[in-house]
Amino acid sequence: MVKFKFLGTSAGEQYPGFWCRCPNCQQSRNLGGRNVRKNASAYIMPDCLIDLPAEVFAQAERCNVDLVKTKYLLVTHSDKDHLYPYLLKWRYMKPGTPFPPPLDAAGPRFSEIGKLTVCGNKTVCDLISAELGNQGLETSYMVELRQARPFEVMRLGGMEIETFRANHGSGEEALNYAIQVEGKTIFYGLDTGWFLPETYGAIRRREYDLVVLEATFGDGKASDGHFNFQLLRKARKMFERDGLLKKGGTFCATHFCPHFSPPHDLVAPKLAEEGIVAAYDGMELEV
Repeated sequence: MVKFKFLGTSAGEQYPGFWCRCPNCQQSRNLGGRNVRKNASAYIMPDCLIDLPAEVFAQAERCNVDLVKTKYLLVTHSDKDHLYPYLLKWRYMKPGTPFPPPLDAAGPRFSEIGKLTVCGNKTVCDLISAELGNQGLETSYMVELRQARPFEVMRLGGMEIETFRANHGSGEEALNYAIQVEGKTIFYGLDTGWFLPETYGAIRRREYDLVVLEATFGDGKASDGHFNFQLLRKARKMFERDGLLKKGGTFCATHFCPHFSPPHDLVAPKLAEEGIVAAYDGMELEV
Protein backbone atom coordinates (compact mmCIF):
# COMPACT_ATOMS: atom_id res chain seq x y z
CA MET A 1 0.00 0.00 0.00
CA VAL A 2 1.31 3.46 -1.01
CA LYS A 3 0.42 6.54 1.04
CA PHE A 4 0.08 9.80 -0.89
CA LYS A 5 -0.43 13.07 0.98
CA PHE A 6 -1.30 16.53 -0.36
CA LEU A 7 0.77 19.14 1.47
CA GLY A 8 -0.74 22.02 -0.51
CA THR A 9 -3.51 22.36 -3.08
CA SER A 10 -3.65 26.02 -4.16
CA ALA A 11 -2.50 27.79 -7.29
CA GLY A 12 0.19 30.47 -7.15
CA GLU A 13 -1.73 33.21 -5.31
CA GLN A 14 -2.80 30.73 -2.61
CA TYR A 15 -6.37 30.34 -1.35
CA PRO A 16 -7.39 32.83 -0.04
CA GLY A 17 -5.22 35.11 -2.16
CA PHE A 18 -2.61 36.99 -0.14
CA TRP A 19 -3.90 40.42 -1.11
CA CYS A 20 -7.49 39.67 -2.12
CA ARG A 21 -10.87 40.19 -0.46
CA CYS A 22 -13.10 38.84 -3.21
CA PRO A 23 -16.13 36.79 -2.03
CA ASN A 24 -14.35 33.43 -2.43
CA CYS A 25 -11.26 34.62 -0.56
CA GLN A 26 -13.31 36.13 2.25
CA GLN A 27 -15.52 33.05 2.51
CA SER A 28 -12.51 30.74 2.72
CA ARG A 29 -11.06 32.89 5.52
CA ASN A 30 -14.33 32.71 7.41
CA LEU A 31 -14.79 28.96 6.91
CA GLY A 32 -11.17 27.95 7.58
CA GLY A 33 -10.21 24.28 7.70
CA ARG A 34 -10.17 22.57 4.30
CA ASN A 35 -11.15 25.83 2.61
CA VAL A 36 -7.68 27.32 3.21
CA ARG A 37 -5.05 26.13 0.74
CA LYS A 38 -1.30 26.69 0.41
CA ASN A 39 0.86 26.25 -2.68
CA ALA A 40 0.63 22.86 -4.34
CA SER A 41 2.99 20.14 -3.24
CA ALA A 42 2.64 16.47 -2.34
CA TYR A 43 4.46 13.64 -0.60
CA ILE A 44 4.73 9.96 -1.41
CA MET A 45 5.55 8.13 1.79
CA PRO A 46 8.13 7.61 3.09
CA ASP A 47 10.64 9.74 1.19
CA CYS A 48 9.50 11.45 -2.05
CA LEU A 49 8.49 15.11 -2.20
CA ILE A 50 6.85 16.66 -5.26
CA ASP A 51 7.67 20.36 -5.66
CA LEU A 52 9.28 22.74 -3.17
CA PRO A 53 7.21 25.90 -2.55
CA ALA A 54 8.29 28.45 0.04
CA GLU A 55 5.99 27.30 2.88
CA VAL A 56 6.47 23.56 2.36
CA PHE A 57 8.13 22.99 5.76
CA ALA A 58 5.26 24.64 7.64
CA GLN A 59 2.81 22.57 5.61
CA ALA A 60 4.75 19.38 6.28
CA GLU A 61 4.65 20.04 10.02
CA ARG A 62 0.89 20.60 9.87
CA CYS A 63 0.51 17.38 7.90
CA ASN A 64 2.79 15.33 10.16
CA VAL A 65 5.39 14.70 7.45
CA ASP A 66 9.10 14.65 8.36
CA LEU A 67 10.83 16.28 5.39
CA VAL A 68 14.28 15.49 6.82
CA LYS A 69 13.65 11.91 5.67
CA THR A 70 13.19 13.03 2.04
CA LYS A 71 15.46 11.23 -0.41
CA TYR A 72 13.87 12.33 -3.68
CA LEU A 73 12.44 15.63 -4.91
CA LEU A 74 10.49 15.75 -8.18
CA VAL A 75 10.11 19.30 -9.49
CA THR A 76 7.48 20.06 -12.12
CA HIS A 77 8.97 23.39 -13.25
CA SER A 78 10.67 26.53 -12.02
CA ASP A 79 7.71 28.83 -11.21
CA LYS A 80 8.26 30.15 -7.70
CA ASP A 81 5.10 28.56 -6.30
CA HIS A 82 6.62 25.17 -7.24
CA LEU A 83 10.33 25.76 -6.63
CA TYR A 84 11.93 27.94 -3.96
CA PRO A 85 15.57 26.81 -4.12
CA TYR A 86 16.72 29.02 -1.23
CA LEU A 87 15.30 26.38 1.14
CA LEU A 88 18.03 24.00 -0.01
CA LYS A 89 20.74 26.36 1.30
CA TRP A 90 19.78 25.30 4.83
CA ARG A 91 21.15 21.83 4.09
CA TYR A 92 24.71 23.20 4.19
CA MET A 93 27.29 21.77 6.54
CA LYS A 94 31.04 22.06 6.13
CA PRO A 95 32.58 18.60 5.71
CA GLY A 96 34.45 17.47 8.83
CA THR A 97 32.28 19.49 11.24
CA PRO A 98 32.57 17.84 14.67
CA PHE A 99 29.67 16.62 16.79
CA PRO A 100 28.74 18.35 19.00
CA PRO A 101 29.95 21.55 17.29
CA PRO A 102 32.24 24.00 19.09
CA LEU A 103 30.43 26.89 20.77
CA ASP A 104 31.82 29.40 18.25
CA ALA A 105 30.56 27.44 15.22
CA ALA A 106 27.79 28.76 12.98
CA GLY A 107 25.75 27.00 10.35
CA PRO A 108 22.29 25.73 9.46
CA ARG A 109 23.00 22.03 10.05
CA PHE A 110 25.01 20.03 12.59
CA SER A 111 23.95 16.47 11.85
CA GLU A 112 24.47 13.94 9.11
CA ILE A 113 21.63 13.65 6.59
CA GLY A 114 21.04 11.45 3.58
CA LYS A 115 21.51 12.51 -0.01
CA LEU A 116 18.63 14.35 -1.70
CA THR A 117 18.26 13.53 -5.40
CA VAL A 118 16.47 16.35 -7.22
CA CYS A 119 14.83 15.54 -10.54
CA GLY A 120 13.87 18.47 -12.75
CA ASN A 121 14.36 20.15 -16.09
CA LYS A 122 17.40 22.20 -17.09
CA THR A 123 15.96 25.46 -15.76
CA VAL A 124 15.27 23.85 -12.39
CA CYS A 125 18.77 22.39 -12.15
CA ASP A 126 20.39 25.65 -13.23
CA LEU A 127 18.47 27.65 -10.62
CA ILE A 128 19.46 25.26 -7.84
CA SER A 129 23.09 25.27 -8.98
CA ALA A 130 23.10 29.08 -9.03
CA GLU A 131 21.61 29.19 -5.52
CA LEU A 132 23.95 26.63 -3.96
CA GLY A 133 27.00 26.94 -6.16
CA ASN A 134 28.66 24.00 -7.85
CA GLN A 135 31.34 23.55 -5.19
CA GLY A 136 30.33 21.09 -2.53
CA LEU A 137 26.88 20.42 -3.96
CA GLU A 138 27.02 16.72 -3.09
CA THR A 139 29.38 16.99 -0.10
CA SER A 140 28.28 20.13 1.77
CA TYR A 141 24.62 20.18 0.74
CA MET A 142 24.13 16.46 0.08
CA VAL A 143 22.21 17.32 -3.10
CA GLU A 144 22.42 15.45 -6.39
CA LEU A 145 20.87 17.06 -9.46
CA ARG A 146 19.40 14.79 -12.09
CA GLN A 147 18.39 16.76 -15.18
CA ALA A 148 15.38 15.25 -16.89
CA ARG A 149 13.86 15.76 -20.31
CA PRO A 150 10.33 14.82 -21.37
CA PHE A 151 9.64 11.17 -22.13
CA GLU A 152 12.49 9.71 -20.11
CA VAL A 153 12.22 6.76 -17.76
CA MET A 154 14.51 6.61 -14.73
CA ARG A 155 14.79 4.78 -11.45
CA LEU A 156 14.94 6.54 -8.11
CA GLY A 157 15.29 4.05 -5.31
CA GLY A 158 12.30 1.74 -5.53
CA MET A 159 10.42 4.06 -7.89
CA GLU A 160 10.21 4.07 -11.66
CA ILE A 161 9.67 7.63 -12.89
CA GLU A 162 8.51 8.60 -16.37
CA THR A 163 8.50 12.25 -17.43
CA PHE A 164 5.97 13.85 -19.78
CA ARG A 165 6.01 17.24 -21.50
CA ALA A 166 3.46 19.54 -19.85
CA ASN A 167 1.64 22.09 -22.00
CA HIS A 168 2.54 25.07 -19.84
CA GLY A 169 3.47 27.58 -22.54
CA SER A 170 6.24 29.13 -20.45
CA GLY A 171 9.23 28.54 -22.72
CA GLU A 172 10.69 25.86 -20.44
CA GLU A 173 10.00 22.13 -20.57
CA ALA A 174 7.64 21.81 -17.63
CA LEU A 175 7.22 18.19 -16.57
CA ASN A 176 4.39 15.93 -15.51
CA TYR A 177 5.26 12.61 -13.89
CA ALA A 178 4.16 9.00 -13.79
CA ILE A 179 5.45 7.38 -10.61
CA GLN A 180 5.37 3.62 -10.23
CA VAL A 181 6.06 2.33 -6.73
CA GLU A 182 5.18 -0.91 -4.94
CA GLY A 183 3.05 -2.03 -7.85
CA LYS A 184 1.00 1.20 -7.89
CA THR A 185 1.08 3.89 -10.57
CA ILE A 186 0.43 7.59 -9.95
CA PHE A 187 0.05 10.32 -12.58
CA TYR A 188 0.84 13.84 -11.36
CA GLY A 189 -0.04 16.55 -13.87
CA LEU A 190 0.12 20.16 -12.69
CA ASP A 191 0.66 23.43 -14.56
CA THR A 192 -0.45 22.12 -17.93
CA GLY A 193 -3.05 23.07 -20.45
CA TRP A 194 -4.78 20.39 -22.49
CA PHE A 195 -2.49 17.42 -23.19
CA LEU A 196 -0.15 17.66 -26.16
CA PRO A 197 -0.76 14.77 -28.59
CA GLU A 198 2.65 13.19 -27.92
CA THR A 199 2.10 13.56 -24.18
CA TYR A 200 -1.26 11.85 -24.12
CA GLY A 201 0.12 9.14 -26.40
CA ALA A 202 2.79 8.43 -23.78
CA ILE A 203 0.34 8.66 -20.88
CA ARG A 204 -1.83 6.00 -22.55
CA ARG A 205 0.91 3.40 -22.22
CA ARG A 206 0.11 2.98 -18.52
CA GLU A 207 -2.89 2.44 -16.27
CA TYR A 208 -3.18 4.48 -13.09
CA ASP A 209 -4.26 3.85 -9.53
CA LEU A 210 -4.22 7.59 -8.81
CA VAL A 211 -4.55 10.51 -11.22
CA VAL A 212 -3.82 14.02 -9.92
CA LEU A 213 -4.64 16.85 -12.31
CA GLU A 214 -4.84 20.56 -11.88
CA ALA A 215 -8.08 22.56 -11.70
CA THR A 216 -6.59 26.06 -11.70
CA PHE A 217 -9.23 28.20 -13.39
CA GLY A 218 -12.31 26.39 -12.08
CA ASP A 219 -15.46 27.77 -13.68
CA GLY A 220 -13.42 30.35 -15.59
CA LYS A 221 -11.73 30.10 -18.97
CA ALA A 222 -8.85 27.66 -19.47
CA SER A 223 -5.50 28.95 -20.71
CA ASP A 224 -2.61 27.56 -22.72
CA GLY A 225 -0.95 26.57 -19.47
CA HIS A 226 -3.77 25.58 -17.12
CA PHE A 227 -6.94 23.51 -16.89
CA ASN A 228 -10.38 24.66 -15.82
CA PHE A 229 -13.26 22.47 -14.63
CA GLN A 230 -14.44 21.91 -18.18
CA LEU A 231 -11.10 20.39 -19.21
CA LEU A 232 -10.92 18.50 -15.93
CA ARG A 233 -14.27 16.83 -16.64
CA LYS A 234 -13.17 16.11 -20.20
CA ALA A 235 -9.97 14.47 -18.93
CA ARG A 236 -11.91 12.39 -16.39
CA LYS A 237 -14.16 11.02 -19.13
CA MET A 238 -11.22 10.41 -21.46
CA PHE A 239 -9.19 8.50 -18.87
CA GLU A 240 -12.24 6.34 -18.19
CA ARG A 241 -13.02 5.84 -21.88
CA ASP A 242 -9.46 4.80 -22.66
CA GLY A 243 -9.20 2.48 -19.66
CA LEU A 244 -6.41 4.48 -18.02
CA LEU A 245 -7.95 4.67 -14.56
CA LYS A 246 -7.82 1.28 -12.87
CA LYS A 247 -10.91 -0.17 -11.26
CA GLY A 248 -11.17 1.40 -7.83
CA GLY A 249 -8.68 4.11 -8.84
CA THR A 250 -8.97 7.73 -7.70
CA PHE A 251 -9.15 10.81 -9.92
CA CYS A 252 -8.13 13.95 -8.00
CA ALA A 253 -8.14 17.69 -8.61
CA THR A 254 -5.68 20.13 -7.03
CA HIS A 255 -4.04 23.54 -7.72
CA PHE A 256 -7.22 25.59 -7.19
CA CYS A 257 -7.31 29.33 -7.89
CA PRO A 258 -9.63 31.22 -5.49
CA HIS A 259 -11.08 33.61 -8.04
CA PHE A 260 -12.79 31.00 -10.22
CA SER A 261 -13.17 28.03 -7.86
CA PRO A 262 -15.62 28.10 -4.93
CA PRO A 263 -14.26 27.16 -1.48
CA HIS A 264 -13.67 23.49 -0.84
CA ASP A 265 -16.88 22.88 1.11
CA LEU A 266 -18.90 24.04 -1.89
CA VAL A 267 -16.88 22.67 -4.80
CA ALA A 268 -16.04 19.21 -3.44
CA PRO A 269 -19.62 17.82 -3.53
CA LYS A 270 -20.15 19.08 -7.09
CA LEU A 271 -16.94 17.50 -8.39
CA ALA A 272 -17.69 14.28 -6.52
CA GLU A 273 -20.87 13.87 -8.57
CA GLU A 274 -18.61 13.50 -11.63
CA GLY A 275 -16.15 11.09 -10.05
CA ILE A 276 -13.57 13.75 -9.19
CA VAL A 277 -12.12 14.08 -5.69
CA ALA A 278 -11.29 17.66 -4.69
CA ALA A 279 -8.04 17.44 -2.76
CA TYR A 280 -7.39 19.59 0.31
CA ASP A 281 -4.26 20.36 2.29
CA GLY A 282 -3.38 17.39 4.46
CA MET A 283 -5.55 14.88 2.58
CA GLU A 284 -3.96 11.41 2.64
CA LEU A 285 -4.85 8.68 0.19
CA GLU A 286 -4.00 5.00 0.40
CA VAL A 287 -3.27 4.03 -3.18
